Amino acid sequence: MTAAFTTHPSSADLLLYADPKRAAQELSQAVDARRVLDEIAQQVQAPRGELVHKAAEAGAALLGGIDVGSVLLGGWARYRSLRAAARKTLDNPGMGLMVPLAEHEVVSHHEPYVEVQVNGQPMGQVMFGVDLILHLTMVQASVSAGRLMLLTGGDCTASIACTIQGVEVARKDCALVTLPINCGFGEGYPLLGEARPAS
Repeated sequence: MTAAFTTHPSSADLLLYADPKRAAQELSQAVDARRVLDEIAQQVQAPRGELVHKAAEAGAALLGGIDVGSVLLGGWARYRSLRAAARKTLDNPGMGLMVPLAEHEVVSHHEPYVEVQVNGQPMGQVMFGVDLILHLTMVQASVSAGRLMLLTGGDCTASIACTIQGVEVARKDCALVTLPINCGFGEGYPLLGEARPAS
């Protein structure tokens, strides 16, 4: 079973846009206004408007697929104090530790691309970039058997930027992210490769 950590907003598109259903439309307007795809449209000899529309749809889908809770869990799995606690609890079966997480940031960078095809032949790529910075304070973690067992929520703000072909098309700073007050992970979220389910 995969551990889930659900935040509000839960995904990158919800951080950037009040209405995620409008994400593709707003991205399309930004891409069109900055004429981001002019060069690639000429290169592949495709109508610019259609290319802009499809790139914006792909960008919106990308943003919707970036789960804020998963980004946080991935960042915490590399957090030095948590890994040290995980090691200690593995070496001392039955021991549990509470770990206060100092003020910290979890940084996530994504660089997917969409391949542009004409008549089934690849003609070019549209490159995307998403940078997400989550700033956290007052988070407490419970660790047992090398696994993250419980998180007591703190405060979190996010900054996010989206680029297409290296040009920034959307940004939001200091977006408030609500964390669950107490989030248990059942058998736990492994912080070290050899961690087994907690008994």
